Amino acid sequence: MSERTESGRPEISIIVPVYQVEKYLNECIDSILAQTFTDFELILVDDGSPDNCPALCDAAAKRDSRVRVIHKQNGGVSTARNAGLDAAQGNWIAFVDSDDTAAPEYLEKMHKAVLETGADFAICSSQCIDETGKTLAGGEHRLLNEFLPQEEVLRRMVVSDFQVPWNKLYRRKLLENLRYPENKAFEDTCLMPVIYARAASACGVWDFLYNYRIVTGSAMHRKTTLKTLDWVEAWYRLFDVLYQNGIRDALCAAYRPILTAVWDIWLHLTPEERKSPRMKEAFAYERTARHRLMQARGVTLKNLWAAVVCAASACSYLDLCRKRAERRQKTT
Repeated sequence: MSERTESGRPEISIIVPVYQVEKYLNECIDSILAQTFTDFELILVDDGSPDNCPALCDAAAKRDSRVRVIHKQNGGVSTARNAGLDAAQGNWIAFVDSDDTAAPEYLEKMHKAVLETGADFAICSSQCIDETGKTLAGGEHRLLNEFLPQEEVLRRMVVSDFQVPWNKLYRRKLLENLRYPENKAFEDTCLMPVIYARAASACGVWDFLYNYRIVTGSAMHRKTTLKTLDWVEAWYRLFDVLYQNGIRDALCAAYRPILTAVWDIWLHLTPEERKSPRMKEAFAYERTARHRLMQARGVTLKNLWAAVVCAASACSYLDLCRKRAERRQKTT
């Protein structure tokens, strides 16, 4: 697996956006360079980090020829991922966040799965680690070694595992001419439905191959502001893709977070912020989603139950999806 393809391209490009993660960056880089699959390029995108990260990136490039470094002005994680996509040469593309780590077989097992199944992307199980790298209790194997046609991929994207860019290996064509929306929070949730609408199929990998680090003060743990309303827009984009593709039985599960987010954010804003155009726009997303939910006749007892299950347990929701898929196959 160490030989370069005939075209001279690396088989896989790994894109890592880097900003103020000096404490964790070397651990992240080392986990990637230790992959059992070796035909890859590692693209470290220094997003104008003010700490020692730029020097750590350059040091990694000096010790391993597979490492490429891009230094750019700070513009946010979306601009960093987009810069990495512009530079990527691989036939397949993976993302790793710079405070996370990957298991040694992260690339090998997902690459093997996509080649064996012909899927457009692979998705593996992930687990949470704390700031010291210790695995946190409660991790679940949410993914099975399974083949998923597009309809099943779309149905499952209401689960968080399907909404993040990492823990996946993408066929290059899925990302062609696509870019992460800039100056947006929750930009990954906004783009993933667009990617899935392009994918003919996916394959799951049961193993825990990605380690997501829980860091105090990270973007997922900041106070509520008007910027948090980007979450409503991101979920509306997800809802819209389900609606446009006729996945009616998942619409309730996709509408619930729009409704709860709008009112939860509203409660945490100031009286002035509640009157803002952004707040009005968020309520408009909720009204449109509610109208479309009714128009599609997506509110049924079974679909409401699926939404409740999804809110309570992602693992249980995925099991429910599998059982429903089996029943559909038996009736066709």
